[in-house]
Amino acid sequence: MTTTLNDEKDRVPEELASTMEKLITIISMVKDPDTPPQDRQGVIESAENLSTALAAINDPDTPPELRNDLTAIVKQVTSALGASGDTRVPAEERSTLILVIKRTTSTLDMICDPKTPQNVRGQMVGTAKDTTYVAENSFTAESSPAPESSAANTGSKQATSNTLVALSASSDITRDGRTPPKEREQLSEITQQVSALLKKSNDSGASPEERSEAKKELEDKTSRMKDQQEESASAQDRPEESLGKAAAFCTSAIFESTPESDLVRGLKKLIPAQWEAEGVKDFWKAKDKSDDTLDVLAQLQNNENTNGPFEVVPLITELAELVPHDKLFGTLGASALSCEQTATYLDEQFGVSVDTWLSKSSE
Repeated sequence: MTTTLNDEKDRVPEELASTMEKLITIISMVKDPDTPPQDRQGVIESAENLSTALAAINDPDTPPELRNDLTAIVKQVTSALGASGDTRVPAEERSTLILVIKRTTSTLDMICDPKTPQNVRGQMVGTAKDTTYVAENSFTAESSPAPESSAANTGSKQATSNTLVALSASSDITRDGRTPPKEREQLSEITQQVSALLKKSNDSGASPEERSEAKKELEDKTSRMKDQQEESASAQDRPEESLGKAAAFCTSAIFESTPESDLVRGLKKLIPAQWEAEGVKDFWKAKDKSDDTLDVLAQLQNNENTNGPFEVVPLITELAELVPHDKLFGTLGASALSCEQTATYLDEQFGVSVDTWLSKSSE
């Protein structure tokens, strides 16, 4: 990845030269063994996504307005990724920031595709700009509440974080080629409205009244966006997955988007005995082993990468407690469909009811 960026550095406009230097430095930093594997992968994928924008910026056939938009996004994303390398930022906030950036930049392929409808492209550009701007300004050491800050300020920051994750879930569904055009257009429209309101509600230059009004409208729009996320994702034409494959996709998505402290607490009873002495630092991903068992990859507190078998039934029932159905699509994006498929399998094959994930289908 660094080699590719070094090659692109020599071709980008002069105004992006310092941005490219910073991006290359960021990629080099995440190679540190102390970096959780999931964070490292997220930064690398984000940089790969930016390569699409850089290629379009260098393409003489790219319209000037789009080139300007892409240049602004590359600068903003690189700046936000830089915040992820600040060791003063708590680890869980850093992981959330990287997740939001990775999902947001995943739409760059579609933004750069000339076949994308102009209105959808404009909405995705607006969402990418707003989301990365708020993300950078929310997940920096300077923005972290001081010890004397009120609980209300802390709660407001958490609400912003939750909305950013939900916006990134929209990006995941929007850029999925299996999402039908009509549902993609509806989702991109409401998502752009939410991102603009989130930026407004966090704008220090706006009056308290303007921020308050934006926050009130934001709550309603976010609720509507989450409904549209489920509708848009559910309209996808997907082949039926095996239980093991669906459970692995679902589990990996939850590992990626759920705070590690919540995962460690929720899965405490399931952790292999040989992991207990060191303790788990980062649940990374799950691989399909069989319909009964998944191979879970993790990083221990001593930074050792390891893996071990987890039985599907107890693992999924515990994860369903951490991410109930009303948070499923707004947290996981399109991967939520694999969780619903897994719940259906467990109900039909094992007689195990994952109530929270089956509630919609059983109504």
